[in-house]
Amino acid sequence: MAGLSPRTRFVAWLLLAGVGLALFFSGDYRDIPFPVGWLGTFLFVAAVWFSVARLHDVPQSEEEAQVAPGEWQAWIGVAFVGAVIAASLLKAHLFLPEVPIGRNPEVSAAGRSIGTLFVAWLVLSHVLKQRWAGKVLADERDARIELVASQWARCATAVCVIAIAVMLGFSDTERLRQFSYPFIAQMLMLALLVGLWLDQLVAAILYWRDRRGAQA
Repeated sequence: MAGLSPRTRFVAWLLLAGVGLALFFSGDYRDIPFPVGWLGTFLFVAAVWFSVARLHDVPQSEEEAQVAPGEWQAWIGVAFVGAVIAASLLKAHLFLPEVPIGRNPEVSAAGRSIGTLFVAWLVLSHVLKQRWAGKVLADERDARIELVASQWARCATAVCVIAIAVMLGFSDTERLRQFSYPFIAQMLMLALLVGLWLDQLVAAILYWRDRRGAQA
């Protein structure tokens, strides 16, 4: 990639991270005698780290300046939290056995893989804040958008928790036996993740609508 521009190299590394995510999600569901899921995790983490390293080399453009830092962070949050939710749903069946999470090796491996997504998200967000050093990262508009997004997030989390409570409260005994305590804990974590994802999505949409209105 030496002959490519910094921006093109950055996009290429992000595409490579997408390939890693695809392998990460499909690795456990393909009859391939090779640790495809592990390869996807490694490829995703490596691509994110290299893209972060190259981010400082990409010159800031007018197009980037038109998008508020809060909107950049919101769209990135939508992508990463969405990936975590998808991974958690695909791995939910691993929590069904009546075994503590610490003694379930499959759950521990899934947790480490999902943890890499959070680490990559935090690292990328931190580097972006460094890139915007010296700029105003939040104002009254950002506070207003954050307030509206947090209200949507609280409502979504409350709805998910109520749905879980109703399902557990009105299910018959035989059905309740199918739900282990680790599985219920995982459902509660998913409720929090859904609220966080909706928070990021609503914020991103509000930023986008505000930007489109300013350009009109």
